[in-house]
Amino acid sequence: MEVGTEDHPYTSRITFTMHGNISSPYLPIYGNKCIAVKEATLDMHGITRTPTWTVLNATVLPGATTVTLSEAVDWVAGEEIAIAATSYNGREGEQRRIVSVDNTNAANPVLTLDEPLDFKHFAMI
Repeated sequence: MEVGTEDHPYTSRITFTMHGNISSPYLPIYGNKCIAVKEATLDMHGITRTPTWTVLNATVLPGATTVTLSEAVDWVAGEEIAIAATSYNGREGEQRRIVSVDNTNAANPVLTLDEPLDFKHFAMI
């Protein structure tokens, strides 16, 4: 399967929907939710993002709809981000859509999110 190439990256949206839950049948080697490739190649090239990930510049409390980042990013409104859990509960990671990017302070952009966050996300710079 090929989605874009290095010379011609895929620039539209693509969605992979995986069905099932934690008790779905487990496939040996692969698990119960995966994109598996055996004796084949999965080659995916999209828009290069710089950086692909960063850290928060300030701790975010539950209910917040903005996050301040620790470095400049080229992310844009409409893209989705994942915010990792910072507690011992890995299920506190959250996914949100970016509504706007405020680059007033280019070194520490502020993202406005489509929904309030459910959990505290700790930042230590």
